[in-house]
This record gives sequence, C-alpha cells and structure tokens, in this order.
Amino acid sequence: MYKRFLVLALFFCLSFGTAVARLVDLQFNRSEELTAYRENRLRHMEQKAPRRGRILDADGRILAEDQPTHDLWVVPARRERRDGRIEITSNLAPLTADQLLSLAAGASGLERELAARNLAEANPMVRMLAGRTGMNAGAIAEKLLRAVLGARPLAQDDLLAPRPALEDLDFALAMEIRSALANPYRDEIWRGAEMRIGGKRRYPAGRVLGHITGYVGKLSAEDYLALRGRWEGEEKIPGSGEIIKQGRVFFSVKSGAPLDVSDEDLLIRLREVKRSGKLHRSQGFLMNETVGRGGIEQQYNQALRGRHRIQRLRLARNPESRRRHFEPLGAVERARNGADVRLGLRLEVQEKAHAIVQKAINEAAADPLLQRSGWQPSGIAIMMDPRNGRIHALVSIPSYDPNTLSRDFAELLKDPGIPLLDRATAGIYPPGSVVKPLIGLAALSEDAVMPGQSFVCEKVLQLGGQRFTCLGTHYEQDLEGALMHSCNIYFYHAGEALGSRKLYNWYVQTGVGRKTGIDLPGEADGILPRNAYTRRGWATGNTYHFSIGQGLAVTPLQIAVMFSVLANADRSTARIVRPHLLIPPGRAPETPEEEALALEALELDLPLAEIGIDHEALAFVREGMWKAIQGDPENGYQGGTGQRASFAASPDGRNNGNYLLEWAGKTGTAEWSRLVNGRTVKQVDHVWFAGYVPFDRPELVVVVMLPEAGGGGGWRCAPIAKELVRMWYNLPEKPEHPVPEEGALG
Repeated sequence: MYKRFLVLALFFCLSFGTAVARLVDLQFNRSEELTAYRENRLRHMEQKAPRRGRILDADGRILAEDQPTHDLWVVPARRERRDGRIEITSNLAPLTADQLLSLAAGASGLERELAARNLAEANPMVRMLAGRTGMNAGAIAEKLLRAVLGARPLAQDDLLAPRPALEDLDFALAMEIRSALANPYRDEIWRGAEMRIGGKRRYPAGRVLGHITGYVGKLSAEDYLALRGRWEGEEKIPGSGEIIKQGRVFFSVKSGAPLDVSDEDLLIRLREVKRSGKLHRSQGFLMNETVGRGGIEQQYNQALRGRHRIQRLRLARNPESRRRHFEPLGAVERARNGADVRLGLRLEVQEKAHAIVQKAINEAAADPLLQRSGWQPSGIAIMMDPRNGRIHALVSIPSYDPNTLSRDFAELLKDPGIPLLDRATAGIYPPGSVVKPLIGLAALSEDAVMPGQSFVCEKVLQLGGQRFTCLGTHYEQDLEGALMHSCNIYFYHAGEALGSRKLYNWYVQTGVGRKTGIDLPGEADGILPRNAYTRRGWATGNTYHFSIGQGLAVTPLQIAVMFSVLANADRSTARIVRPHLLIPPGRAPETPEEEALALEALELDLPLAEIGIDHEALAFVREGMWKAIQGDPENGYQGGTGQRASFAASPDGRNNGNYLLEWAGKTGTAEWSRLVNGRTVKQVDHVWFAGYVPFDRPELVVVVMLPEAGGGGGWRCAPIAKELVRMWYNLPEKPEHPVPEEGALG
C-alpha cells in the first residue's frame, strides 16, 4: 500500500513539475512569440489605393486619367486549423501551397505549363470565369499563376496576401461575384477571390503624346526582389532597399543599411524623397502597385500615386451585441488621391505639330531615292520657349499608343522603326551645319576672326592630301554670307583659327553633347570627343570637321537649347535654359505633393547657368541667320539655304522686303557612315532646321529634324518649320516661293 502511494505521488509530482516547467517556458521564454502570434491572429491590415493623379495640358485638358474598373484579386492561400495545428492551405486547387512555392522558386517552362493545365481543368473558379468571360481557360489559369508567382513568394506566409489577377471585368460578372462573396452560404467556387475597384489608365491623345505621357504597369518581380531581397539556395541575399531608374530614385524604403525585412515592413515604412534639394516624406513600396513606366508617368510617379491608406485593424467584440468586428488600431489613416501634374504644352498645338510632321514624312517617303535606301520614316519637331525652357510641342515619329501598349508591346519591339524610342530626347545624330551660328559666335567672341573678315571659297580646300569641300563656289564670304549660304570653307578657317580646345569649350558651355536635364526619363548624353580638348591624336582635319558639326553627335533637344542661347542673349549675357514640361498648377496647392510640384515647376523655369556673350559678335550671327531665311537685301534678296521657311508677303511669293513675320534660322545636312561587312559605307544624310521667332523679340525656338531623309535641310525641314510657325501664330496662307534646285540648299 505504501509503495503504491509513493508511485502515485511520484507520478503527480512529475506531472506537476512538467506542467510548471511548461508554464515557465511559455511565460518567460516564449512570451513574446506567443503574444505576437495572438496579436497577428487578431489583427488585420487594410490597404486602399487612391486615385492616381491626372496629367493635364496648359489649358486643363486631360492627357491621362484613371477610369474605374472592377478587378478580380486572388488570395493564393489561407490559414486553417487542423488537428490542433495551423496549416496554410492553397485556394487554387488542385495546386498545393508547396507546389506554388516550388513554381516560384524557378520551375521550368514545362512544369509551369503543366500547372496551368491542371488549374484550368480542375479549378471551378477558372472554369466559371472561362464560361462567363469567353476567354480560354488556359489563358485565365496562366493569368492567375502569373499573379501569384509575379511577386516571387519565398515562404508560405507570402501566399496570404491578395494579388491582382484579372482587370476590368464586365459589370454584370463583377456584380455576380460580389453577390456570391457576400452570401454566407456560398459554395467554394469563389474561394480565394476578392473584388476591388481599380483604375484603368486612359490616354485621350493616344500616340500623339505617347513618349511624353508614358504609361503605367505593375511593379515587376525584379523591382520587388530589389527591395525585399532573394534566396540563393540556403543563403538569404538582402535587398538594396531602393530602385534607381535613369539616375533618379524611383522607389525606396528608408534605411541606412541593406534591407532584410518582411512584406509587412515594406508596406508600412516611410521614405524621404529628395526633390529639388528638399526632402519630402512619402510612403514606401506597395506590393503589386501600379506605377509609371516612362514619360511623365514615371518622372512624377511619386506625386501622381498619392498616399495609400494602410490601416491596421484589430479584431474586437461589441459589448452589447457580442458580435466580433475589426476596429482601427491607432490613428485612422485616409487615402489621399494623387496630385494632378500640369504640363506647359497644349494638346491642340501638339496634335497639329504631329500632323504637320507626319504629312511631311509621308511626302518624303514617296521619294524613289529613299525607297531604294530602305528609309524608315521618322521625324522630330520641337517648339520651346527660349526664355524659360517650357516645351510647347515635342514630336517624335513613329510613336506608340499607351492605351494599347500592353497588347502591342511584342510587335513594337520588332518594329524596325523603333517606335518606343523618343528621338527628340534619346536619339543622337551628327548636327551638321546647324551648329555654324555657334562656331561663328565663338570665333568672333574669342577674336580668332575679326568682324567683316572674309575667306575665299572655291568649293575645295586642300590640306595635305585631303580635300575638304563646300556646297558650292561662294567666292569671298564674311560671317553673314557664310551663314546665309552655309559655306563650309569659311567655318574651316574660323575653326582652325579658334582652335579645337576653345571649340570644345563653347560646345560644352552651351549644352551641346550633354544632357539638358529635361523632366523626362531616358534622355541621352550625346557624343562630344574629349580628344578635341586634349589634342591627343587630333589633327587640323578633325578641327575642320568639328567646325561644321561633324565628328560629334547630339540630341535634337540639345540643338533647341543651343538656339535658345542665341535667342535669349541680352546685352552681354545669355541663359542656358532647362527644357521642361512641368508648369505650376492653375490653383493654390492643397497637399504636400502639390506644393512640391509647384516648387519644382518654379525652379525648372530658372536658368541652369549664365554665360558671357560678345554683343557685337552676336549681332553679326543673328544677321547671318536672318539672311539665311529672308535673303540679302543688298543683292536683290537672293535666297539663303533656309528660304523655304520665309514668310514673304508679296503676292508672287518673291522676297521684296515685305514679310508677314521675320525670323532667324539655320539649315543643316549631316553626313554619316556605317560599317557594312568591314567597309565604311556612306548613308543617306540627316537633315535639320533650327531657328527662333520673332527675330526682334524671340519667344519661340523651332527645331525640325528628319533622320536619313537626305535632300538638304533647307529642302526637307525648312517648310516643316514654316508650317509650325504659321500654326503657332495662326498666319494666313500665302503662295509658296519658286522651288529652288536641291543643290542650292544646305
């Protein structure tokens, strides 16, 4: 009896000791873990995306806006309690949570195809959607898998967040799904589905503004991994915490060290954006967020996206009804719609400019020479205010329609015309003779050439065994005559007298060969050979080419900046402007984002730098550019290379000293070559025209460029520039000038 009592007492002591040890372990060792688990079970995070801001033109016309859509989101998995344990179960039967993770880890194309086929055949939601939308079940299954795998889930917990799967569902189908989800006795067809109001971006101007507005898209898996990090086998590689695009912080999570954080941390962290030298506090990265891709959508994405509501909710019980509900935990947050971005261009002007350039391209395409050369029709036109850099029109043809970009993207990539390239800001070409006004200004300002000094042009200049040619035999030419006739011989001598080092410096200080700083992503630098300054491997022949715009490459926008210097110079100072599209909003700012945009717009109007200009030298250059268009009154108004841009007011269209409008400009024809099978083969010339108007008080710079169109800038581009100016000032139609021979134009 005593032994039995002892055994029983020992058993109770061991049991009690085990229970106490367990309680101690739970209380002191696992207290934080269990508290966190309980809080996570009782808490929920609600996320609401605001309306993305609109893009407006100077008159308030809508260039981009959101249209509400009914979107289907899918929650890949859910938590369930089974046999006293918490398990994560897939909502996309017959695929399990482990299979989804395996596919995300880098499954082969065959494995993914088999998974999509299984989902299409066995998942009731996929079959229902296929029947109601008319889409193929396999296509719907692929969309669901892409939504789940796009964020690259690393653990089963990553499968609990909703992902956008199908956008812009039919209203009737959306209401049916919402009704089914609200039914407490619903079946399992819509398990894992959620309906949300989304926004589809609409671009009323289409391809006319494709390069300017840009487009929107979901953050890619690469972007997501750059922020959050990734796994390589058993090793976790933390994310960098920010994404840089074209040298600008596109998205960032504020941190002083590489990140190793959870999805939830990424949702709630704040970041600071440095814009125009000031720090602006904003929200961080949101998984599956719609962001700008290219153009204004990308450049001002942070302001357009608004402030998302990320509200923590806690499960509570009503003391009266005893019903459980979620209530806000902490301060109540509100979503804030994105700020509207207002641009300085006018939609009507942009559309007319686009039509003018397109018409000229179509006419040039009928040229047998261009047809034989395999010309890819393209053209650029820029209309800009030389006083502050505001862009009035920015045309790059061919373009793309952002409304259908996702559907047409594969075809656009294969298009030999490269419609995705914004040629105005990212296309680089030799400028040819349009730089001659700058060379003349530099030569006179540096006293390398005296005012009124002439050089004899006999069409060919010999240097050693090399021949440097001109468009024609011009005999004695001073600067004004050389600009009027585009005489290469004059500028060969002027460039040699000036020297390549000073030439290089003048190019640099006026922005040639360097990014202008326009508020669009993807701008190109251009090419300005450093050898011109160091003189290593540099010969006099190189200086000759450098003096007539050969041996360097620029964007059309850089030529617009250069001509702005010639146009806005006042007395002895000229301003280097920054081309830009953003202008202040038409009303007082109401949010921090609007205030930041207004401040940035005001700062963009300020010049980047000021340079000294010899006023007397500038007067000679301006007079030469005036003659290039209007002609020479001392010699019976004989025409210059840009005479097809003249607004002669006489009934027969001849220059007689009367003009509807006077302006200054310069034509350009740039030769270039390409290596073909190891041989240098000359290609069809690039042709240019650049000028400013009116002559006496410049307020508009116009640049027109047709890549590989040949025929001379005066022949191809001057009439386009004339039509652009006619459209801008609403000038009446007048008879055209007698058509000169092609060989007379430069």
